Amino acid sequence: MSSLIKQKTIKKEVLFEGIALHSGIKSKIKLIPAECNKGIIFIRKDKNKNNTIKANWKNVTKTTLSTTISNKFNLKVSTIEHLMSAIAALQIDNLEIEISGPEAPILDGSSKIYLKKLLDIGVVSQNENKQFIKILKKITFKNDKAKASLYPSNNNFNITYKINYNHPIIKKEKYSLNINKNSYKNEIAAARTFGFINEYEKLKKAGLAKGASLDNCVVLNGKKILNKKGLRYKNEFVRHKVLDAIGDLHLSGYSILGHFIGEKSGHEINNQLLRKIFSDKTSYTLVNMSKTNKEENNIIALQIPDKIAS
Repeated sequence: MSSLIKQKTIKKEVLFEGIALHSGIKSKIKLIPAECNKGIIFIRKDKNKNNTIKANWKNVTKTTLSTTISNKFNLKVSTIEHLMSAIAALQIDNLEIEISGPEAPILDGSSKIYLKKLLDIGVVSQNENKQFIKILKKITFKNDKAKASLYPSNNNFNITYKINYNHPIIKKEKYSLNINKNSYKNEIAAARTFGFINEYEKLKKAGLAKGASLDNCVVLNGKKILNKKGLRYKNEFVRHKVLDAIGDLHLSGYSILGHFIGEKSGHEINNQLLRKIFSDKTSYTLVNMSKTNKEENNIIALQIPDKIAS
């Protein structure tokens, strides 16, 4: 009889530092191994008390151009989606994340650096079995501009994403992928966040994008891409949206077995989809998975909590 897939954490501590995208401040984070059933916990090291924030969908309090989580004391951590995406790709369930301030570093605008360092230090299986949420029926959240859905999909996690911009370079893009550690590393991790030069000053006046530069964003100006080396993928824009969605869906507790389809969806729609799933208990069931039944290479851990800790 095959053994069941176990929960995971990292083998040792790892450090990251860089500029925060929206605040423009220097940010440092340290990832620390955590015990079974702890989940992903952020710890604001610039505060002496009430400084822990559970990374889950119920603690999402802002979704303007990034994902922000808060605790009941109104302490926040923002722009966590790229880090959470890399954590999800490696199926890491339990982790403490010490952070120097209110926003995670943007690094190169993708999750490539996060993923590489995590791969370098390694991931270790723990003693407790991992539970997965298997989607049993279609669940959709939409507004007048966008929508996101989860469909049943055997024992895999798949993503299909569609974007449509009124811009000569981006226009319409569609991308589908079975998400696993290798496909994520090769096809998703290097996709960078992007923006438009004509929106830059508006964002700065709104207190956003203060740390944005050609070193951490793909910048578009009319019919031109301003980055000298151009794009990393022909369809880098839609791939980055896939990266973001994986990070948003990892605000959790369990792992999803299903097919996510996003149509112009963003952080808010992704979060509302998770909220809708848990408003309907007939939409999912909890299962364990054996190592021979689609092992880690065919399942990505997208955590969704049953019980929420503040």
